[in-house]
Amino acid sequence: MNAEHVYRIASAGWWHCHGHEAEEVAAWPRLTHSALVVLDLDDVFTDVWRFEGKSEYASALIEKRVRTEGLVDGAAHIVVHRLIKLPRGFQAFFSAVSLETWQRCTQWAKEQADHCLMMMAPGLLCHNVGDDKARLMLSQRRLMCFAQTEAGMIFGVTQALGSGPSAMASAAKVLTANHSALLSRLGPEAVQWGTLWTTQASDIDTCLDAVRSVLGGAPFVMPAQELAWAGERVHAVLPALAHESAGRQALNPAVDRMAWRAERWVAPMAVVTALVGLMLAIVGVLVGQLAEQQRTASMNQRSELTALHERIQAVSTVEAPQKLLPLAEFSLAMEAGARHDPVAFMALLKAASGKDIRIQRVRLEAPAGQARARAFRVDGVVAPGASASVTRWVTQMAAAGWTLKAMDPTFAVPGAFSYELVAAQTASGNLNL
Repeated sequence: MNAEHVYRIASAGWWHCHGHEAEEVAAWPRLTHSALVVLDLDDVFTDVWRFEGKSEYASALIEKRVRTEGLVDGAAHIVVHRLIKLPRGFQAFFSAVSLETWQRCTQWAKEQADHCLMMMAPGLLCHNVGDDKARLMLSQRRLMCFAQTEAGMIFGVTQALGSGPSAMASAAKVLTANHSALLSRLGPEAVQWGTLWTTQASDIDTCLDAVRSVLGGAPFVMPAQELAWAGERVHAVLPALAHESAGRQALNPAVDRMAWRAERWVAPMAVVTALVGLMLAIVGVLVGQLAEQQRTASMNQRSELTALHERIQAVSTVEAPQKLLPLAEFSLAMEAGARHDPVAFMALLKAASGKDIRIQRVRLEAPAGQARARAFRVDGVVAPGASASVTRWVTQMAAAGWTLKAMDPTFAVPGAFSYELVAAQTASGNLNL
């Protein structure tokens, strides 16, 4: 259901549409609500014309030709519903409204307390009709057709001359015959049918029969509302189509159109804001729960680390029983002795020295500042020109698990060298050659 207040201004009077109701009202009412107003006048001249020149002068060129040909009594205001540029010119779909009628309508719209957008029925007719598309609409006893193709725009209109069904049938046949070639080429899928405003369901059937006979099938029928009015049923797409096309077809200044659009956005934006707020609240709760879980996990880990630290401290402060101290000392001595076995070490030296190195002296002593540690001091001499043998010897001893530190040579002879060798904890004492 359309919640807009829509007014139809016709030659026979004014109608107010709201919801599923329609009522006839006095002309130029004082409105207390926003409204969409559609001019659906029988005496407005509407057509499609082609011009050469710049499209910026479209209104002036049309007004001059309308006045020259006497198509409107007195001065006229030109409303351009659609304009397309062509090679060396342009084509315009327009309506020429009596200047007096136009000025009165616009002045009345400005005087209303709320937004009041003005539109015209031909603007609704062409709204959203794309290339190779056509739309036919019935308004009371007037049948209109608009189409757009690669060649340009096409418009046609017929008025039923009489109140009987035969008059409506004749008008429908005239219009469809005038555009039969175009309509049959476009086909049923490209043609829309809409009942802009009528109280006669029989007129709708008469016109649809004429359209189907030309198309060879049923066109797309725009959904129409049924409005209750004075005991009758009005069939109309006007309220829904006016709401749909108001943003582009309204003739008001741009500021008024923007204000009307902004007002329609308030409710959707309020809903979106509420949803965003709800989502942020939910996210906030989830983040709070996650933070609480992280705090709990952190506290548990801190408690476990504290307990582990206390256990380490308790173990480190335990003193060994006095009875075990001699055994521990003996074990350490055995371990040190195993690492510094002189027999195994001499065998290792012999294997690593080769023919170019002569070992002068080997001593087991304590390194400086380390009373409990032990190290071998090796003094040797390398043959002249065989310094590379010392490098190879150092590499092999390190590979066997010994850490070497160069010392000042004990013997002052050419090629003399001295090294301190400290065993690693798990030194194998074996030389892998």
